[in-house]
Amino acid sequence: MRFTGNDQTGKDRAAIFFAGLLLLLLLPERMALAGNDSFKADCEKLMSPGKVAVVYMDITPAEDSSRTAKALQSASGKTSDAYHNVYGLTHAEPEFRYEFRTRQWTSTDGRTCMVPDVSVKLGFAAMRVYLAKELNDSCRRNIVREHELEHVSAWRSHFRIGARMLEEPLRAAFSQPRYYASQNQARADSRPWVEGILKPLQQRLMNGVVAAHRAIDSPVAYQRVTQRLRACPERP
Repeated sequence: MRFTGNDQTGKDRAAIFFAGLLLLLLLPERMALAGNDSFKADCEKLMSPGKVAVVYMDITPAEDSSRTAKALQSASGKTSDAYHNVYGLTHAEPEFRYEFRTRQWTSTDGRTCMVPDVSVKLGFAAMRVYLAKELNDSCRRNIVREHELEHVSAWRSHFRIGARMLEEPLRAAFSQPRYYASQNQARADSRPWVEGILKPLQQRLMNGVVAAHRAIDSPVAYQRVTQRLRACPERP
């Protein structure tokens, strides 16, 4: 019984010792977390959101009547379709160009935060409407031209609207900086970060254009064009 008090005191001392040891073990982690929070807070104060600019560059399509229907059919890739004559074809060379510059801030221990400023230009390197040489009367030529101008309109409208619709997701993607252990890590991630955001958006835009062209060239649309061509007066 004489040692009961001493045992309790020993237990208390042991508890205090282990509590102190645990505090010492946790202290570096807490200091690291506090330092990390301070680093991020400084970054948010110093780094404004990424700047985004998206521009659509319009184009006036050229017209070419120097090729035969057979040549246009070969160019269209529909050579296996013996029942389908190609009297018109629209050729477009879409451009999706972008540039970016990064803004960085580095702390005294080398940690770095980064945000990109991105500019995108949507447009066309070239666009040409081909009308078959065989279309030597204005009625048939105008009907085929009208059909091809639907393709031109699809290209231009999708890119024009796409330029406006790109701005919001790009601003959201680059609204906050990313954090890195070093400047080298930040530099290595700059292009993958930007392209990882832009390429899916570009693909989505192109998928929409392709779907629009398929609708314009649907069997129903072709049947309507064929009926209009047959209604043209016979050539003398």
